[in-house]
Amino acid sequence: AKTLGQAEMWFGAGRGASSAVVVLFGSGVGACVTTDPIGPGRALEWGHLKVSVRGRLCRCGARGCLEAYAGAEALLARWREAGGRPPHGADEETALAAFVAAAYPGDGATADPAAVAVLEETAEYLGAGFADLVNLFQPERILVGGWAGLLLGTRFLAAVEEHARAYALAYPAARVTMGMGLLGPEAVTVGAAILPLADFFARGGRREESGPVGEAPAWAETVRERAAR
Repeated sequence: AKTLGQAEMWFGAGRGASSAVVVLFGSGVGACVTTDPIGPGRALEWGHLKVSVRGRLCRCGARGCLEAYAGAEALLARWREAGGRPPHGADEETALAAFVAAAYPGDGATADPAAVAVLEETAEYLGAGFADLVNLFQPERILVGGWAGLLLGTRFLAAVEEHARAYALAYPAARVTMGMGLLGPEAVTVGAAILPLADFFARGGRREESGPVGEAPAWAETVRERAAR
């Protein structure tokens, strides 16, 4: 999430924004919040925001996390539970592409009701999650990336945005724009390459100074001893 955010802020849809939240959709969901266009952003465990008390079990072990409803893994699980049939033996990306095609078929074909229902419910959960980002950080932009986000696309994002504006406070919601990232599936790789530059510029172009190494705190020694047992 941090590398995706860095790439989109420097070279993608975040250019020119004073603040942004870049959302990463993959097997799970995460986000990067940036309040300094030059410096590195901060990764958020946004996927573990609670959207349903005593809700679905998340892979983190807690219940009701956004990721339990919105990541690719959760989307496919919920589609199966609703009667959908992902391609047998397909990897996650191929299965999600089949899910999206079932919900948004072309050439006048009939949409799969189970896929449509899951997507509509997911759009509302994500809208609530976006609204929390708007209310907490009041960003200028919210951008969506990651392989699953790119597969879901602008049509799905429009539904998410509608819910987000309904759930968010009116003042910050009126001042945020929502859109897709521009750098495609290679955005994370681009961001990883420029993170050292972002750190360098954040230090004013100076080398990182190494100070004297102090004595390790007592708790650190205790942790090491327990790990060695």
